[in-house]
Amino acid sequence: MAISKKGLRKVVVDEKEYLWKFEGNIKIFSIEDPKNHLVVDFGWYDVWGFANDPENRPPDFEPKIVTPKFITHSIHFALENGWKNGRLEMEFRDGVFTKK
Repeated sequence: MAISKKGLRKVVVDEKEYLWKFEGNIKIFSIEDPKNHLVVDFGWYDVWGFANDPENRPPDFEPKIVTPKFITHSIHFALENGWKNGRLEMEFRDGVFTKK
């Protein structure tokens, strides 16, 4: 299965290549096998959606900017927790990754 590389960024982790993009959640794909992918929910929301309703605004999310370093940490967590094949969903809250 080929994936469109439009809008994707490349990162190399432990000599393997991955592609990633941000779409509300972070989606990370293995170049070797695109069926292997991660979905990382870090609590992002559109702050403008709560401009007129600040008391119902969710907690702030971290990181504010998704960087290749954060993507690398995400991949390392997934690999250390048994991700080999298929889809894995994770959350990042208060500086800690957890599997969903």
